[in-house]
Amino acid sequence: MSSKPLVAIVGSTGNQGLSVAKSLLATGKYRVRGLTRNVDSATSKSLIAQGAEMVKANLNNHDEIKRAFQGANIVFAVTNFWDPEIVGGDPTLEVRQGKLIADVAKETGVEWLFWSSLADTNAGSNGTLKHVLHFDGKNQVEHYIRKLGIPATFIYVGFYMTNFDSFFPKVTNPDGSQEIPIPFVTENTPIPLVDPSKDVGPIVAAILEDREQWRGKAVPVAGERITFGEAAKIISEYSGVRTTIRTLDAETIKDFPGLNNEEMIEMCKWFNYGYFGQTEARDISVAKKLHPGITTFRQFCAEKYGMK
Repeated sequence: MSSKPLVAIVGSTGNQGLSVAKSLLATGKYRVRGLTRNVDSATSKSLIAQGAEMVKANLNNHDEIKRAFQGANIVFAVTNFWDPEIVGGDPTLEVRQGKLIADVAKETGVEWLFWSSLADTNAGSNGTLKHVLHFDGKNQVEHYIRKLGIPATFIYVGFYMTNFDSFFPKVTNPDGSQEIPIPFVTENTPIPLVDPSKDVGPIVAAILEDREQWRGKAVPVAGERITFGEAAKIISEYSGVRTTIRTLDAETIKDFPGLNNEEMIEMCKWFNYGYFGQTEARDISVAKKLHPGITTFRQFCAEKYGMK
């Protein structure tokens, strides 16, 4: 057992980290240590039952991270901008957490760091979009990691398929049809889609098989790139409910308080530039090569709505 590489996973009970933990445990090639705020949660207990070690760690605390990274050969890290402590408190905290993770990884001699990153929307939009903090913050940490010189691979996860039920919930019309209100995109705006709970882990597991090829690379995790209009048609087909995209502008967005904030508005505007920007992650064929069985939106909807 001790000869197997130890992988410490930051965010081990979230969509991405949990996928990585399950995939690596399933290979039988790695020991897994999950970092979490609550080792007694149902998800933590489930991972323990599968063979993981779960340790309590606050991402604002150097010593707790250091204890969790002690002896780890590899670290996978994803931070959660949507944590109330960050988005509802201090939006700059995510960057500090990411840099602290990187510092401790270097201090403890981690051999390979996987960082869940995203595009620099400020630079990618020539300074037009300055408030997409949950993209730019992760990218700032990526640049910091590169400057530190830690051997690293950067995972770029696409638009969650579940976002059509969470960030952009459907609105039912009087005739029984439904609309998906989204600010400043049209039916023709393309988007790379992913089911992170299923597909981040297999891609990380595949990358781990060839460290030299993927060192320093930005690797996409997305099953396919389709338009918002095509996504709506697929939802219609599998749900049995006619579904369309409703483009919100500066006036109509006022009717949707949950979407009417700078972060959300500018993120949606960014989609028109291309979700992954001009990074190498924009070539999503790489994801399919690493994980031939990566989830398509049709597969996701078939499972969600119980239809084939």
